[in-house]
Amino acid sequence: MTKTTKIVRTIYLYTVALISLVFLAVGTGNLINTTLKAYVFTEAEKNDYGRCTSYPYFVSSIDAEAIKKTSQATEDQKVQIDNMLMDYDNWKKENTGDACIKAERQKKMLDAVTMILIALPLYIFHWRMARKEKQENEN
Repeated sequence: MTKTTKIVRTIYLYTVALISLVFLAVGTGNLINTTLKAYVFTEAEKNDYGRCTSYPYFVSSIDAEAIKKTSQATEDQKVQIDNMLMDYDNWKKENTGDACIKAERQKKMLDAVTMILIALPLYIFHWRMARKEKQENEN
């Protein structure tokens, strides 16, 4: 190997090791952050997830019931209102409260674990290669 090739290879190995280490740190930080919010600082997590705090446009159930009772609403419209109310109730179960927070927390933890599982082997491999190459150059 030429001297230039060795320098480029060394720069590559250390750069990939550094980038992998950064991703490993970010993934570990996210995992620790999410775990602390889940078990220690439980109130800190409540407004973190936009899906759990946003609401769709909805006519209140009082208005919907009033519309259903009017003689102007057809049977088809009354069925649509009932379906809308059922859909809204299902949406509330899935997108509000602890169920939503738990789902979002699991997604965040999965992202962090995935980042760790990808970055750790990359870091170990490239760091070992760089160290091995350095030892060979010293001998």
